[in-house]
Amino acid sequence: MKTAAIGMVGVLLLAGGLSAQKTPRLSVQINDTFTGEITDSICAEGHHIDLLRSERNCVLACVKLDGAQFVLHNPETNRIYKLDDQQKPEAFAGQEVTVSGTYDKDEKVIHVTNIRPRITYASAGL
Repeated sequence: MKTAAIGMVGVLLLAGGLSAQKTPRLSVQINDTFTGEITDSICAEGHHIDLLRSERNCVLACVKLDGAQFVLHNPETNRIYKLDDQQKPEAFAGQEVTVSGTYDKDEKVIHVTNIRPRITYASAGL
């Protein structure tokens, strides 16, 4: 009788442990291109230091000296996208760009595959 009771308790504990397991979370990812300006997580919120003479210098200073992260800011939608690659954006600091990559909605980050300057009619001289 004791053995049966102990066995039943074991089965109940095992069943409870199995039902307590979390269901795997599926991450929604979207392959796309995103346009905007390469800035940093501090300047994107409205911080600019006029003494640095250019937006590029401000972005680079915030990243290197203040620990900010490079982000993509789309002024048309007022969205700020985190970028998982913090090396590629440095060359484009303060510039309008097109970022190719996968947007992970759960992490709210773009997994960057490529960054290129955004060509507009104004920049092309048309």
